[in-house]
Amino acid sequence: MIDNLGFHTDRDLHAELATLNRNITSLLGRVEIGNFYSWEDRYNTESDLANLQARAQRLADEIAEDDADTDRLLAAIRLVGDHDLGFIAYVVYGPKALPVSPLHEVRLIERDGGYTVPGSVRRRVPADQVAAVQRELLTGVVARNGHARIWGRTIRDYRTQVTAY
Repeated sequence: MIDNLGFHTDRDLHAELATLNRNITSLLGRVEIGNFYSWEDRYNTESDLANLQARAQRLADEIAEDDADTDRLLAAIRLVGDHDLGFIAYVVYGPKALPVSPLHEVRLIERDGGYTVPGSVRRRVPADQVAAVQRELLTGVVARNGHARIWGRTIRDYRTQVTAY
């Protein structure tokens, strides 16, 4: 994604996973050697290893979802025939120019500042479920995580933004 100043803001998930895997390998080597200063050092090292392995699994799942989205769009662009024209058509006209049904991203944002409420982004939403997800975000997320209460707002201070991709 490119923000309004023109900066590339996407995380490089593959590089993050590679870094995590290097750290995991390093900690595994340290655990296998067993050269610890104390039982507490061993416990902390094993805890760090478990945390890194859990983070790596969550990141691998996120990478799989992102790669599936990219593969879906790439296959649709290839169906157009000409790769360059298919990509240009997607950029100019959006997903309706491609021979696939678009998925949607639905997010809850504040009306005045455009701030996205944390934990309120739903991706890979089919067209027939957009209204239900919007309703769930407006009624459930605002009430459940207390965002409106914390900032002194009501549900009328929020709106949903739907983006097809």
